[in-house]
Amino acid sequence: MRYLFLIATFLFFTYGALAQKPDVVSIQKQDLAFKYLQTGKASYLIYFKKTEDGPATNLTLVNIEVEPSTYNGKNAYSVRQKWYMGDSLAHTSYTVHDASDFSTLKHETWWKARDFTAKFDFAEKQVSIEGNVDEKMKAKIIEDFNQSFDAYNLNWHSDLTIFPLFPYKEGRTFKVNFYDPGAGKARIAEYQVKGSQTLTVGGGEKIDTWLMEYDSEMPNGGKYVQRFWISKKSREVLKEEDVYPGGFRYKFKLGISTDN
Repeated sequence: MRYLFLIATFLFFTYGALAQKPDVVSIQKQDLAFKYLQTGKASYLIYFKKTEDGPATNLTLVNIEVEPSTYNGKNAYSVRQKWYMGDSLAHTSYTVHDASDFSTLKHETWWKARDFTAKFDFAEKQVSIEGNVDEKMKAKIIEDFNQSFDAYNLNWHSDLTIFPLFPYKEGRTFKVNFYDPGAGKARIAEYQVKGSQTLTVGGGEKIDTWLMEYDSEMPNGGKYVQRFWISKKSREVLKEEDVYPGGFRYKFKLGISTDN
């Protein structure tokens, strides 16, 4: 009897451990649900606060347009972004994604603060940089670009377009090999689906959302936390909240695109 008891105890704890196995999905092309791809125009408002109750500063309007296209004979999707801060254009980007797996075929980016334009051709594995950039930074951008081909990755700059494609489930963790051309190396980012929350929008309408969180360490120390609210029905990213030492950053989707 003692022998049978030990076997039963072993099986109980074994199955219990298996039942509690973490739900982790390392995102590959087969995990992307393209039926949720948000095409068309969308606008987001970004602003910063030093405290939760403080005034909003550095208001930025982001216009995004996603549309089907072709590139070198391949079916693709293009993502255009224009960021306006105050009365001036602060940033533009143009990204072309392969329609089969959403990998990057082409990426062009310009930031007013950087004063140079970088063009990345993933098909030809070439980088072109025009403007005021020192040779050390240029070499680092090219090195990071070359290393990005070591694994399948998604373009971090198109995150608001990519997030709707994920297979959401409460308690699930997504491991995503992300690369933002010109902004550092490709790396694995972990996003945790914390659960569900209800957002109230104009007219009192309530929207059921997934709450997803990404934690990271800042280069100068301190924790950086991003939270995203994604509509369960439409999969639109409706809200983002970033918390970091010294302040907050918010991003909200506007009900009507300003880029008409």
